[in-house]
Amino acid sequence: MGQIINSTTLNFTDLTGAKTGCTILGSNRFWKGWVVDHGNGTADFECLWGPTGTPGKDTGSKRGITLEAAQKLLGSKIASKVKKGYTRLDVRSDEEELAKAADKGIDLSTKKKTPKKATVKKSDIHPEVGQLLATIYGETSRVVTAGLSAQAGATADNPIGNLSDRQLDVGSDILNEIEELLTKKLGHEDRANRNQTLPLVGNVPSNDIIDLTNQFMSNVPREIGRDQRGLSNLHRLVISSFERLEEQRKFLQLLRDAHLTKDVFQAAGATANTGDKEQIWYDGLNCLIEMCEAGSPDFRKVSEIFNTNQSRQNANWFRGGRSVLHLKRVFKFSRNGTEAQFDAYSNEMAKKPKAVGNIFAWHGTRTENLLGISQTGLLMPENLPRGIHISGKAFGKGIYHAPAMSNIREIHGYKTDGTNGALKSMNYTSAQGAYYGSNNRDNRAYMYLQEVALGNGDIHTSACWDQRRPNDWPKNDFIYACAGGCSSLAHDELVTFSQDAQMFRYLIEVEVR
Repeated sequence: MGQIINSTTLNFTDLTGAKTGCTILGSNRFWKGWVVDHGNGTADFECLWGPTGTPGKDTGSKRGITLEAAQKLLGSKIASKVKKGYTRLDVRSDEEELAKAADKGIDLSTKKKTPKKATVKKSDIHPEVGQLLATIYGETSRVVTAGLSAQAGATADNPIGNLSDRQLDVGSDILNEIEELLTKKLGHEDRANRNQTLPLVGNVPSNDIIDLTNQFMSNVPREIGRDQRGLSNLHRLVISSFERLEEQRKFLQLLRDAHLTKDVFQAAGATANTGDKEQIWYDGLNCLIEMCEAGSPDFRKVSEIFNTNQSRQNANWFRGGRSVLHLKRVFKFSRNGTEAQFDAYSNEMAKKPKAVGNIFAWHGTRTENLLGISQTGLLMPENLPRGIHISGKAFGKGIYHAPAMSNIREIHGYKTDGTNGALKSMNYTSAQGAYYGSNNRDNRAYMYLQEVALGNGDIHTSACWDQRRPNDWPKNDFIYACAGGCSSLAHDELVTFSQDAQMFRYLIEVEVR
């Protein structure tokens, strides 16, 4: 069979065809070449070329030649393609992966040598918990492999493929350049210009934003179907608004989530036994998950909070005067090792004069994001991975919550919206009818119910874009965006500024009927 000793993948995106002359549909292609050493004095030069996302065709492989000739042929082909504008993709070796993880405090080498002790026996995993785990891992894998081209080696059991974390950094840098361009031409991101796209020039986007989009798609390979290509469809592909920029950053976040969970995906993919898969998934998530049976005290408690947090101002969730949402399942859900930090933070907040105390709050998210959020918790923007920072948040750069405050009538003299919470967060999920995001077609959705510790609040009745901390920090530890005085808000919002200020208590599954 021989051994592959050198392999290179190149990608090329030219949406308008300006560089290639393919003006009808543009160009989105890859080239991959590698050398196989047979160890007996002979070697093969192999190559594939074709549309990104397809297997490609052999366009000049040479077999049974000398190793020197094969290496030379590979080098000349790479140089020729790079000269034409192809981008070399950086794929990682095992050594690079270990070093990168170690920089983040993750010792993958230890995990490989000494299997992690199971946190729960597979026989104790409730069937509904097993189904939840399959959804958490399966949705991340599905979305990543659908969005990341096969040229990155993406598969269901290895959704990140062999695309290096360093290559993701390159993509992140390009997105930062796009943000600078958008800010220069549209102004600082706010509610008014978030969905606004750059003006067209002759019915197509300007060359500068097209070039940056080409660079991003060349460095983070994306399959572009024929129905999406061509000058008339450019407005659907070019990253020409803050909203589209955020979508690409969210996708990069999914890629990083899949990267950090690579071993779990591969270990689960290597076994055909459902019970073994579930245990691998459970241990890899490093969370406590318990099914709360319908009628149990926990289920009744969460059900009451959910049902009293439904406001008719969220009209998209009501038909014929009745809510279309049904609380299907409730799981006790918390990240292992976070209780002590939360308790310490909560105790500090309780010492503050006129402290609000601990409340419940919702955080809805798209199903494919459950894996990353469950593993890391909700992160402060400055602690998000490179290129994933979220800029321009209306009420400061913190962690956002939809509070469940039916029992808290006011905060520092400002009346609260007691009906706030569940339905506001539902708008950020994958459920059909959800207000934010695209492709919201699922008939089920997931939300975290958190316990949040609040001391003193900085009250805002208007937006404070990019405010890094509350006024009079650290005396004030959270921002309360009061819907009663802010015309742009339908409901209250809370923003905390410490990752220890909140702790997951439950994860719920909601059915859309």
